[in-house]
Amino acid sequence: MAASCALGGCYAGFNTIDNRVNNLLEDASGDLGEGAPPPNVDSWSHITANEEVLDEKQPPTFNPEADEMVYVPTADTDAEQVLVRLQSYQEEEEGAKVVGLQDSLLFAVKNSREYQFAEEEYILSCLSLLIEQHRWVPRFFDTLSPTIDANPDNGFYETSLDVVNEWGVTQKLPYGGEVSARYLASFSDLLHRKVSQEDDPSVLTSRFVLGASIPFLKGAGPVAQESLIQAERNLVYAARKFEDFRRDFLVKVTTDFLTLQVERRRLTHTKEGIVYYEQLSARQRALYEAGRASFYQTAEAENSELSEKAKLARQWETFRLSVDRFKRLIGLDIETPVIVSEDSLALEVPTVNMQEAVLVSLTNRLDLQTERDRLIDFQRAIRNAENALLPDLNLLLEADVEGRGDNGWEGLNPNFKDIGYSGGLRIGIPLDREIEKLRVRQAQINLERAQRAFILFRDTLVIDVRSAVRDIDANLFALDMQRRNVEIAELGMESIEADPDRVSVLSSLQSIQQLIDAQDRRDAAFRDLQVSILKYLNDSGQLRVLADGALELLPGMKLIPYQDLSTKDSKI
Repeated sequence: MAASCALGGCYAGFNTIDNRVNNLLEDASGDLGEGAPPPNVDSWSHITANEEVLDEKQPPTFNPEADEMVYVPTADTDAEQVLVRLQSYQEEEEGAKVVGLQDSLLFAVKNSREYQFAEEEYILSCLSLLIEQHRWVPRFFDTLSPTIDANPDNGFYETSLDVVNEWGVTQKLPYGGEVSARYLASFSDLLHRKVSQEDDPSVLTSRFVLGASIPFLKGAGPVAQESLIQAERNLVYAARKFEDFRRDFLVKVTTDFLTLQVERRRLTHTKEGIVYYEQLSARQRALYEAGRASFYQTAEAENSELSEKAKLARQWETFRLSVDRFKRLIGLDIETPVIVSEDSLALEVPTVNMQEAVLVSLTNRLDLQTERDRLIDFQRAIRNAENALLPDLNLLLEADVEGRGDNGWEGLNPNFKDIGYSGGLRIGIPLDREIEKLRVRQAQINLERAQRAFILFRDTLVIDVRSAVRDIDANLFALDMQRRNVEIAELGMESIEADPDRVSVLSSLQSIQQLIDAQDRRDAAFRDLQVSILKYLNDSGQLRVLADGALELLPGMKLIPYQDLSTKDSKI
């Protein structure tokens, strides 16, 4: 019976908890939508809350009901009408800012939020070091402690006021322990029955204390500076990480900008193709009206023209989305109209030796050097953990000087003729060091894991560099092939224009599409080649970035016009 009652009580307790949870869920869901419409979203990031808002437990939520909103369907669903709307999105705003690669890099260094986050992370590492360094300088303090005591005496209370002021300075020692100097001034005065006494009952004394605590075993040596050593090394790691970020950021901005240029040129190619489609459609319409062509061929030509125009509209939307994302990347207001510059400079293709590239990367990569230095951190952690196994053996020294008197201001005047000394040892027998032993084993395992991780990181780096070298040759070959395809497609279009009556509508459509696709693939191959060169330089640790974010040219590195590399004639 007792067990049944206890079990029933448990179930009753769980039911109570479930009911409370359900009530909270209902209250939280019911509160959604009771808030007022929020202000301008642009002001949210700079919101300054008052004390009432800071401590508000249930912030209001604006979530209007379905019957408060309106859905308006469109009546224009015809293909021609939809195409007119799509084409209206393609117009570029007048007075838009022309954006080039160099301008984008310079602007991004000053305005990119991603760049600012990385820079602030570097600054935070500096502040952490300054905090740690301040712990190793003389630190002054002053503490004032007023106290009122009331002692009962046969129904009466004798009250007194005690004021103790402690001023001092402490200094941590480089190899463990610290020294301190303190000056204590104490004032005591009877508050009750003071009028019944003839003499001044107040007491004013002082004491000057100089002390030191110096370890000889546990906590002694460089282990005492562990926090400072690690903070100094972390700053070096942060500097390398920030420089790596700047290089990665240059590659990222350049890649996105070249992609924008590819998409922008794709629009141009599609527009040029539409002209061919319109000419073909008009010619087929004239032939059909003259009775020299079938309706099927005419309809196919007109339908291909409309399809290409719809394709252009979709490409415009993709391009505008890419532009907005690029503006967000470099920190430009997304409402600012821009025009992507067609001008571009290309890096000459380098001559690369696979073995030399791997050796250079293993020597120059900053992140690899950081991983190497972290191995030393793990080794130092083992030494520090083993130091914790030692017994405590501390030397304690102290000297103090009392004031000259107990009354008047002479109590604040130290009497250096009478100095008290004390010295001793504090020995801690290591009876229980189980936790410390476990921590030593943890440090040893962490070192073994870090060594394996370093080998994995090194091998991954070598693989990436080798892949980057191969990508340069593969993309260079692809660019040459796409240049050839463009020339072949242009020859095909020339043959069609020379005698259009001998070519079928299907062949004409295929030739137009082949030319557009070949031009698009050629521009994409140029982009891929340039990105692979930058990636190779970055993966091998040879990429250098100027203070303003621009690419620093290495000796022998040249920039050539885009046309010289992407559109020069091939040997076919």
